[in-house]
Amino acid sequence: MHRGPDPCAMRTASRLPRPRSIVCALVVACAVAAGLVPAGIGGTARAADFPPADARYHSYAEMVAEIHAVAAAHPDIVRVVSIGKSYEGRDIWAAKISDNVVRDEAEPEVVFDALHHAREHMTVEQALYLLHLLADGWGADVALTSIVKYREIWIVFALNPDGGEYDLTGPAGPRGPYRAWRKNRQPNAGSGYVGTDLNRNYDYRWGCCGGSSGVTSSITYRGPAPFSAPETRVMRDFINSRIVGGIQQITSHITFHTNGELILWPYGYTFTDVPIDMTSDDHQTFMTWARGQGARNGYTAQQSSQLYITDGDQIDWMYGRHRIFSFTWELYPPETATVWGDHYPADEQIAPQTARNRSALIYFLQVAACPYSVLGTATTKTHCGPFNDDFEGHRGWTVNAFGTDTATSGAWLRGDPVATSLGGRPKQLGTVTSGRYALTTGPTLNGTASANDVDGGTTTARSVAIVLPATVGALTFRWYFGTHYASTQDDSFRVYLEAADGDTTPLLVQLGTPAGVDAVWRTASVPLTPWAGQTVRFIVVATDGGPDNLVEAGIDDFRIQRP
Repeated sequence: MHRGPDPCAMRTASRLPRPRSIVCALVVACAVAAGLVPAGIGGTARAADFPPADARYHSYAEMVAEIHAVAAAHPDIVRVVSIGKSYEGRDIWAAKISDNVVRDEAEPEVVFDALHHAREHMTVEQALYLLHLLADGWGADVALTSIVKYREIWIVFALNPDGGEYDLTGPAGPRGPYRAWRKNRQPNAGSGYVGTDLNRNYDYRWGCCGGSSGVTSSITYRGPAPFSAPETRVMRDFINSRIVGGIQQITSHITFHTNGELILWPYGYTFTDVPIDMTSDDHQTFMTWARGQGARNGYTAQQSSQLYITDGDQIDWMYGRHRIFSFTWELYPPETATVWGDHYPADEQIAPQTARNRSALIYFLQVAACPYSVLGTATTKTHCGPFNDDFEGHRGWTVNAFGTDTATSGAWLRGDPVATSLGGRPKQLGTVTSGRYALTTGPTLNGTASANDVDGGTTTARSVAIVLPATVGALTFRWYFGTHYASTQDDSFRVYLEAADGDTTPLLVQLGTPAGVDAVWRTASVPLTPWAGQTVRFIVVATDGGPDNLVEAGIDDFRIQRP
C-alpha cells in the first residue's frame, strides 16, 4: 500500500507561519508517539504553547521534534541524547555535532546552552539556529565543514524546560499566555514561593557577594545550597563527564540569555578586572576574544559584573572550576523599559536576529581550538601546543603514580605556595610565575620550613599521556630547587621524560651541595624532536636522600610549544 510522506519527518526546518492548531497538534503527537515527550507533559489536553501571533517560537514539544528531525536527517554528524531530567521529569536534550559523532575523539570540545531562565525563549531559537547552521553547512560550506570535522560541539537546548513551559500557561489577556516566569519549578521547603534561579545555583562563589538572593520570593533566589536544583546538577554532571584522562576536554562555552545585545566574560562576582583567581593571560584572552565576537554581531563586549554583580552563576563556575573560557551572550532585543519588551520580541525577529549571529558563532568555533591564539603568534606558539599547564587548574598530574614514594612529608601538591627561608636565604618560594598556583612540595602548610619540605625519601608527580605531533617544539617550564647547608648530592630535583615503553630520559637534574642551594625561579627548555610522533609522559621527582635536610622544589608553566 502506498504511503504518503511521513508528517512527523516533514516537520524539520520550516519556520514559516503555519496553521497553529494543525501543526502544533501534529508535532506534539509525533513527539509523544516517538516517546520523546511524556504524554502527561506534551500530550495534555491543553499543552503549553505560544499564542498564534508568536507561532514561530518553539514549544518544548516542537523543540524536541525539531532536534530529533535534524538528527534523523544527518545521522552521520548529529547525535541527540538526554543528559538528565528536570524537576518535573522532562528530558534535558543535547545534540552532539561532529564528523565522527559516535566516537569520543581527541578534539577540542565546545558547549552551548540555552534557557536557564524560563522567559528567555529567544535563546532556544538561537540554539536551534546553531544546530541547523552546523548540520546544513556540513559539506556545503568550507568553514562549517572544517569546524564539524575538527571540533566536538555540544548544544544543550533548554536547561529549564519546566519553567519554559510554565511561562506559556498564563491566563488569557493582553500579555497572555506569558507569565514572565524566570526560575525553575522546584518547590521551596517551608515556603509558598516556587523556584530557584538556575543561574545563581552553581557552586563557585555561591552567595558570596550580593549578586543573588536568599529570599525564596526573589527572582534571583539562589536556592538553599549550590546545585540544589536538579537542572544545575545535570549540567554539573555533564561538564564533569567531559574530564577524560584527568583533562577537561571542553575548551570554550557560550550560554545564551536575553537580553541587551551583550557578550559577557567572567567574573560576575567582582568588579576587579584580574582577581586572584584569573591569570592576566586569561583576562587578556577573554577581553580580546569577546571583542572579536562583538565586532561580528554588533554586540557590546564587557566583563559580566559591568552589567551587575552576580554570584553562583554559570560562567564563573565554568571558568573558576574548570578553566573553560565561558561567555554569556545576552541576545536581542536591546534593553527596554519593561520585562515584556526585554523578553518577548515578536516572532518575526527570530530569523533575522539569530542569523545576525552567524559570523560571530563561526568565529567563536574557529578560535575555540585554542582561545589563546587571539593574543597573537607568540602566545599561540607557547600556549597552543599539545600540552599547556600553568597549574591554575587540574591537568591530570598524579602524585605517587607508581606507588613507590617514600617521603613522609612534603609530597607534590598543586597549590598557593607559602614562602620559607632559613638564615634569610629562600628555600620555598611564595611566588609563582603566573596566576596563583604552582606544583610544589608541600606548598600550603603553616609557613615554617620544617613543615613544608620533603622528608624521608622521594615524592613523584606524573603527567597524563601526551601525544606529540610529528613536528613538535620544545618543552619549556619554570622551576626552582632549594636546600639547606649540609645538603648532599643525595638530595635532588629531577625531571624525566617517560616513553611509551616505560624507558625514562632525564631532562633536568639538580643536586644538593654542602653550601646549600637557594631557591629562585629558572627556565628550562628541552627540544622534544627525538620523541616527535610518540606518546610520552613527564615525571618530576624531589628527593631528600641524605641525612634529614631541608629540600624544596617547584614547577610552573609547563608547556610543550608549537614548532
